[in-house]
Amino acid sequence: MIKEAEAIPYEAVRLRGERLLVLAPHPDDEAIGCGGLIAQHLRESRVVHIAVATNGAEAGDLAIREEESRRGVALLGPRAVLEFFRFPDRALESCAAELADRIGELLLSIRPDLVLVPSPIEIHPDHLALSRAFCELIQRHDEIFAALAVATVAFYEVSQPIRPNALVDITDAAVVKWNAIEAHSSQTSVRDYAAYARGLNAYRSMTLPSPALYAEGYWTIPLPKLRTMSFTQLREAVAEPPQITVTREASPVSVIVRTKDRPALLRDAVASIRQYAAAEIVVVNDGGERVEVDGARLIEHAQSQGRSAAANEGVRNASNALIAFLDDDDLHYAEHLPVLTAAAATFPRHQAWYSDAVSAFLHIGESGELETDSRQRLFSSDFDRASLLVDNYIPLPALLMRRDAFLEAGGFDPSFDLFEDWEFLIRLSQRGDFVHVPRVTCEIRHIQGGGSITMQNPEGSRVFRDAKKQVWQKHASLLTHDVFAGAFERQKNLLFSRTNELAGERGRLHHLMTDLARLEREKQELVARIGSTHTEASGAIAELNGIRAALQDALAQRDRNIASLTEENTLQKKDVEAWRARCGDSEKAIQTLTDANAALNAEIIRLNGLLDMIYRSRTWKLHTTLEKLRGRG
Repeated sequence: MIKEAEAIPYEAVRLRGERLLVLAPHPDDEAIGCGGLIAQHLRESRVVHIAVATNGAEAGDLAIREEESRRGVALLGPRAVLEFFRFPDRALESCAAELADRIGELLLSIRPDLVLVPSPIEIHPDHLALSRAFCELIQRHDEIFAALAVATVAFYEVSQPIRPNALVDITDAAVVKWNAIEAHSSQTSVRDYAAYARGLNAYRSMTLPSPALYAEGYWTIPLPKLRTMSFTQLREAVAEPPQITVTREASPVSVIVRTKDRPALLRDAVASIRQYAAAEIVVVNDGGERVEVDGARLIEHAQSQGRSAAANEGVRNASNALIAFLDDDDLHYAEHLPVLTAAAATFPRHQAWYSDAVSAFLHIGESGELETDSRQRLFSSDFDRASLLVDNYIPLPALLMRRDAFLEAGGFDPSFDLFEDWEFLIRLSQRGDFVHVPRVTCEIRHIQGGGSITMQNPEGSRVFRDAKKQVWQKHASLLTHDVFAGAFERQKNLLFSRTNELAGERGRLHHLMTDLARLEREKQELVARIGSTHTEASGAIAELNGIRAALQDALAQRDRNIASLTEENTLQKKDVEAWRARCGDSEKAIQTLTDANAALNAEIIRLNGLLDMIYRSRTWKLHTTLEKLRGRG
């Protein structure tokens, strides 16, 4: 069970690299899967290199699709380097070796500190092939691992959603991303990839706080951790979909498990073997408490006969032509037997086939559950017969061999109870070569207090050294001066190479420490500036608070004035209404007076006219003459 916050992020992360490498299966996947993050890198003038693995010819013209990629990437931002590998579309798996070479060249030339890779659960075969090729390259190529030890790998989603452990807010670059997708018009005319991306990016922002509207989901892991993780474990971590690949019929294998008084560990070991359907499980209980293992062939030793005898007894009771070993405290990953049986089918004339193992150092926690202290890649060496004489580099759980070859070589020597596997491998190697498959497919667990013979007798102890001497003494005839000289020279060259690498890393570390000191100084300066700014801001805030209080008082006084003016306005309105009523009466009186005045004026005019008429009449003139004569005129 995992916590909800571990199942989906609730905060966005700022995923950045100074040198970003994007591996895209087809032209357009770079925009659909991680266009937002690419745009953010380009906007910040970071180094961005995009490599497109296939020619995309199954879904359109090669030249058109590449030109669409160029236009799309140009929309994401300037200065990105775009490279086309041009492997055949839908056939990338068949070009795995050449693809790995091209990716390796890029990694060593660019030395990115952030690599974007299609997720390991993609459904399209080219997407899956590119993801697998990158992971296997990291596991087997020491020089690349050394060059990219500080890098982060981010797996992105295109056609199959993942369970992300990192969400990148691309709200500020979303439109640019969708425009870049639209530039692939030969593809968007068939399917609306821009709409699909919008929907997924909107969905990915669901758990992020505002104002995030669009996000891209990634599953990130430091490159050193990826080197100790099998592809199956990676798929399970990213959220493995139903298995859809078609595989050939599995080759039957008998797996011999030695156990003694560790039932819980035995259950885990048996469960890991059962991931391979064609496995026969042979459990040899070497004198421990009785165990029950359903579906397995169980051999009980009443008294302990030793590790070698237990293994030999298991092989004798095995019924398949191919055998493998797994002690009860170790684990097989799901791909372990499929990978080795495939190697056996490809190289049938070899004596044995082996993969790489990761060493897990664990302790029993307070809860009683196993807790991991560290995981290391200690076993990953190509086959060398002379080196095997000096020291063992092939752990037993990593091996697959033929049953008849084991028996013909004499099996494990019962006189050995430590390094019995190494001593046997020396004898087997004299019969022919081994095939090394450089992939992590199994886990050797070193459990503190778990009863492991190697944990009880660590390297440097008396028992450990005596056991090595016992191996050398038995094969003294093979251990010539040339063998030891060759082993010494190889170790010397390896040490010289590692010393040079260490010197280079120390130089890088010195520069990093110098940069760190500079950054620390700049950080302190920024902290001081922030403190000063904080003080200034506090004063400004206090001043603003005073202004705000004064404004609030002024607003309160304004509100009171408005209320008073409103009341006064109401009274004035009433006075106006009264005056209007009075004015209405006055207007009526004035109109009456005006009408009367007009009537008087009309009468005056009439009378004046009458007088004029009288004055002009003869009678008036005679009257006037008579009045004068009378002395009254």
